[in-house]
Amino acid sequence: ESIPMKSLKCYNDYSSQVTCTWMEHSEAHDLVGMILYQRDNIKMEKKDMFCKRQTKNDLQETPDIYVHWVCRNTTDYFGIGVNYIYGFRPKKVLRTELHVDLFKNVQPLPPQNLSVSSMTSGDFLLSWNTADGSQGLGNALDYEVSYRREWESWEEAASLLLSNTTHCSLRHEDLVPGSSYIARVRARPGQASSFSGQFSEWSTEVSWKTPEGGLQPRNLRCLFSGGDRLMCSWEVKKAITTSVLFGLFFKATPASEEEECSPVHEKTLPHTPYVVQSCEIPVNNSSSQSQYHVSVRAKTEDKLIEAYRNIQVLPPANVSVTATENQEYELRWKKHDLNYSFITQRYQVKYWENKRYEKVTYKVQEVDESMLLRNRPACTDCRQNQLIPGV
Repeated sequence: ESIPMKSLKCYNDYSSQVTCTWMEHSEAHDLVGMILYQRDNIKMEKKDMFCKRQTKNDLQETPDIYVHWVCRNTTDYFGIGVNYIYGFRPKKVLRTELHVDLFKNVQPLPPQNLSVSSMTSGDFLLSWNTADGSQGLGNALDYEVSYRREWESWEEAASLLLSNTTHCSLRHEDLVPGSSYIARVRARPGQASSFSGQFSEWSTEVSWKTPEGGLQPRNLRCLFSGGDRLMCSWEVKKAITTSVLFGLFFKATPASEEEECSPVHEKTLPHTPYVVQSCEIPVNNSSSQSQYHVSVRAKTEDKLIEAYRNIQVLPPANVSVTATENQEYELRWKKHDLNYSFITQRYQVKYWENKRYEKVTYKVQEVDESMLLRNRPACTDCRQNQLIPGV
């Protein structure tokens, strides 16, 4: 019910005067405006009422968004058998018309009972039924099947256009292993039929999961920008990328030398153990070189470690400690000889009081194969077995 009709109230003096009040939205009034009319069940003539806009002084509370009206009219008939009907009409003619050809304005109902099943070949079969209310179209319908992986948007989905069938097979070669897929289908009048119109709404969705496909890089695809770029992307297991680096290699012509694309970018896929890696190949002359060969494979990593900068000498042998006359201790050991005599060795001695590992003393010296350890002044009972040498 409209605001004018909902707000309309009329009363009379049961003699000659009829008074009505109503309101309309101010924006609607500015655009079209409404006229209140009166009709009785005797003459059946519509008679416009004289209306006057109520001012703010006339109203105690006047919301700014509404225009309030008071309308009056005189009449000669009052009685139990006389009924008055009130209505509104817009000040402007609001009307449009259309001649409809049923067969040229068809929108089928969405297909029903969409289902998916796996086949022995590894492919997946999608099946559906024509909606009950559209069965009169018979075989005159075309169908669009759209499917995508769970994390992709419908704008990225693949589509198939089919005629005269209510099922289609999705080849396993066209699906990414170890992925969750979603599919839907819609119908429209077939182009080869006598019907025309537009697509139906989409059917309810159906989902399935493809089996795992091992550790190989998957879903390698490349798209040319039409100018100077060829964007390639592929997917690999995220856990592998912590140990293996993958590279994209390409040839512009069969006779060209293989090049490596750089840099490689990486994006994590939601709710899946895979990452998407991508690289942009520059295209210099697409008119003469339009057949690129690309491959993704694990890269070989090398690291130079210089032997003379990474020497770890075997530990000294025959470590012994001897007390001297000056209450000192002489620590001796036998060094490990290297193949080259000009390479000097540096020694680090570590010693501590028995079972007091938190107070460790370090001494460093070069060349000599012995070291004097002086007794600590604060130690009153420093026997030989309380100095434990460690080299």
